[in-house]
Amino acid sequence: MEEINLNPKQNSNQTEKKQMNLSKKKIIAIVVAVILVISIIVTGFALFGKRKMNGELGNLSNMGLAASGDGAVFYNKYEDGIVKVKGFDEFQITDETAYGINVIGEDVYYLCVNDPSNIAIKKVKTNGNELRTIKNVKTSISKIYVADGYIYYATNDVQAGIAKLSVDGSKETVITASEIADFEVIDGKIYFSNKMGVMYKMNTNGSELTKIELDFTIKEFQIKDEYIYYFDEAEKHLCKVKDDGTDNKVVSEYINSATFNITKNKIYFFDKENKKIASVDMNGGNYKEIVSVSTNNTKINVIGDTIYYLDASTNESKIYQMYRVKTNGGKAKSIEY
Repeated sequence: MEEINLNPKQNSNQTEKKQMNLSKKKIIAIVVAVILVISIIVTGFALFGKRKMNGELGNLSNMGLAASGDGAVFYNKYEDGIVKVKGFDEFQITDETAYGINVIGEDVYYLCVNDPSNIAIKKVKTNGNELRTIKNVKTSISKIYVADGYIYYATNDVQAGIAKLSVDGSKETVITASEIADFEVIDGKIYFSNKMGVMYKMNTNGSELTKIELDFTIKEFQIKDEYIYYFDEAEKHLCKVKDDGTDNKVVSEYINSATFNITKNKIYFFDKENKKIASVDMNGGNYKEIVSVSTNNTKINVIGDTIYYLDASTNESKIYQMYRVKTNGGKAKSIEY
């Protein structure tokens, strides 16, 4: 038989202790839940930042004609503005030529090049609202990188080098003084080559500037997993070298032009000899033709399973226009103008 305590005070104390224990458990559960939510959010932002900076670097090296973000794709309807693609819907959010497209949260940053003397860094909301010019600049490289609240671009103003501009345009510093041939911002570091083809790396605040000791020159390049990928103009092959100057080797003899895009799992490139856009695996093998190109030059941007590229325009007043094709091939689709 269950023993019953007839002392009301003792019963009251036991009840209070039980309630206190339950309250403590609830508080602990709430604190744990909050910590888990914060952890998930922070991890999500970290992964997004890393994916963003690593996933579309190859596009920025191909004039930055397409980018993803805000659950959509944004591409340059060449010479006619930026188009947003979400599901089966497409609508235009700007009406001017755009290069170096970066999508950060609800903002789209890009270079607008009307003519060599009129180049601007601009920003617009992903819905097309609040278009504004952040700064008019002098640059000869059609790319910008937006990271950690700053816009990085190659300036050839009074002091040439790589400039670091706050996203609101209020503060700017030139963090390295050199005539820049190419540059890339990734994981808190800046890699750049100067006009002589000498490679350097440094932190995004300009500290720890280090020359990469090489017995050859590199002008244009792409970075992946601490390797510098570059096209060897003499040998006509794609090569790579570690960012400490070691382990230089040929990636693929299939790649015969300087137009290539390093992605996560594939290398897409312009096969100049056969006038095709093609792909190889990261080890340089498994060559696959994707689509024919009628011009002698193109740029290749890859978003998911779609390639956005330049080819001859159907409009006699223009040289190029944008087309798209699936990465596994199929029929190319011209973008309607």
